[in-house]
Amino acid sequence: MNHIPHFHTGLIIGRFQPFHLGHLYLFREALKQVDQVIVGIGSVNVHDADNPFSQKEIETTINNVIHSEKWDARVIQMFGIPDIHNDEKWRNFIEKYSTPFDVVVSHNDWVTRIFKKVGIPVIEIPFFKRDIYEGAKIRELMRSGGEWKNRVPQIV
Repeated sequence: MNHIPHFHTGLIIGRFQPFHLGHLYLFREALKQVDQVIVGIGSVNVHDADNPFSQKEIETTINNVIHSEKWDARVIQMFGIPDIHNDEKWRNFIEKYSTPFDVVVSHNDWVTRIFKKVGIPVIEIPFFKRDIYEGAKIRELMRSGGEWKNRVPQIV
């Protein structure tokens, strides 16, 4: 019989600019495989067209989703991760400021590579309807006055 390992604490890293239904899918899939999660919000030191929302705005949004999904007891930490253009220093920052975790949950090839390189297990979750739920497309719809609200959780 094939045994699927169960992990206690998973780390999810994303920019969540904005938090959309693809992120909701990632969280739901992660919480099927881990008891609790830590949320790392990336690029918190960058404010530009690709990162229009502040760390506080993202945290508020994610907290609203957590509460509406009744995950309050399962999301144990949320913290900001600045862009550090050195893979090892970036990972060291995360390990310094994060509550201990035993697995990374990701659909980002770069994040996956960094953690696998040092032997940290990664649960790779495939993108969910990436053609629809992709941050850059949603931000463009927001800027242009297009229909974007159906691409994010209602609570957002």
